[in-house]
Amino acid sequence: MSRVLVVDDEPSISWGLSRLMRTMGHEVDVAPSAEEGLCLAAANRPDLLILDVRLPGMDGLSAMESFGRSLAGAPIVVITAFGDLATAVDAIHKGAFEYVVKPFDVTEIRAVIERALRSEPASSAEPLGLMPGMLGRTAPMQNVFKRIALVARSNAPVLLCGESGSGKELAATAIHNNSAQQTGPFVTLSYGALNPETAEQEIFGVADITGPGRANTGLLIQANGGTLFIDEVADLPLPLQQKLSHVFEHREVLPAGTDVAAPARFRVIAATRHNLAQRAADGAFRRDLFLKLRTFEIILPPLRERKEDIMLLARQFAAQIGGQDVSFGEATIVDLESRPWHGNVRELRGAIEHALVLARRGPLMPEHLPPALPNLWQLSDEDKDVATSNNNHVSDGIETLARLAQTLLADPTTAGTLYERFLQEVEPALLSTVMAKYGNRCAPAARALGLHRTTLKKKLTQYEIEEVAGNEGE
Repeated sequence: MSRVLVVDDEPSISWGLSRLMRTMGHEVDVAPSAEEGLCLAAANRPDLLILDVRLPGMDGLSAMESFGRSLAGAPIVVITAFGDLATAVDAIHKGAFEYVVKPFDVTEIRAVIERALRSEPASSAEPLGLMPGMLGRTAPMQNVFKRIALVARSNAPVLLCGESGSGKELAATAIHNNSAQQTGPFVTLSYGALNPETAEQEIFGVADITGPGRANTGLLIQANGGTLFIDEVADLPLPLQQKLSHVFEHREVLPAGTDVAAPARFRVIAATRHNLAQRAADGAFRRDLFLKLRTFEIILPPLRERKEDIMLLARQFAAQIGGQDVSFGEATIVDLESRPWHGNVRELRGAIEHALVLARRGPLMPEHLPPALPNLWQLSDEDKDVATSNNNHVSDGIETLARLAQTLLADPTTAGTLYERFLQEVEPALLSTVMAKYGNRCAPAARALGLHRTTLKKKLTQYEIEEVAGNEGE
């Protein structure tokens, strides 16, 4: 039996944790503030502290050092409903055993408690730098912040998964800036940006065999002592994957033109928007390299799955780009929060910058925003060509739609939104065809489609489809 101290000013949380603790056979002390918790910890040293961040008086993070002196290495589990990346990193770096985001379920917190009570006494942690710029109040982003904070202190390889524009490079930078390698280089390997004829020389380097100034140290050697970030790792050809796997295994690289290996000791962070597990299963990606990279995986959620963060990000971008507070019209907020954001955070930033140019220091209105981007990333180049061609054969059209459906089905991020994603791809073609039939007049097209005229107008604006003005009375 262990003694657990719960410090939380929410009675429902304290009651629920106390009840759980007693069912697990532990003794429980409860305090509504850090000050009262410190008194209880001094009187009856707990084996585990569960500590809320936001408390009346001294906040939980500020109290961690004081609690540490009373706990003699007992684990601290930090809980919060208002976390961000800085909070998560601060908690982990101050020695928190775990960082749990509210609301949590009984199974989750019970597993954390059991692990904490089995753990070794905590050791002091060196403070590391924070990473500004990553924002999010939603549960998916809270989980990202937690996982970044946890993995940053290790040297484990990290695989960042997420759609284009979802913030994978920013997450990689956050991991590097909060790691033991933070004073070392952060080197990006983007195979798609390299010349295919000289790519291996750029990556592995070339020995100085032709005279002074002709040597190339290569990206892998440049990353020694720091972090190597492989952007869109799925682009790497199989022969190059094999060579990189060897480098990662032996932590040394052999430049062209020499038999003397150079050290290549770095943290590896890879990013992809593809289903790398499926590619490995299909033989398009080496399984050994996939297993190395996937030691610790972080999934960056698409922006449409964290709508509550859209205005938080929009206001930050407006302040950064405009240099002053910018107001958003109510209709603009509705527009921003209803878009599919296929380009994710990168598309949102571009939309805000576009709007600021047109608004000229005034409030941002819907007409200042650019049209929403179509979904350019889900189809292969072949499918894009077919989908955009002017093909009048019904059978070919059905095959195209079938390929589109198969592509979306193969993407795990479409779960629960497959119908909506499919509709967003095919709807513009339908609307264009109907509008052309009725001479780009909105009223008869709306009747044919069975849509309200206002709904049709909004869709036409979204997809930049032309209509004849002045036909509202038809």
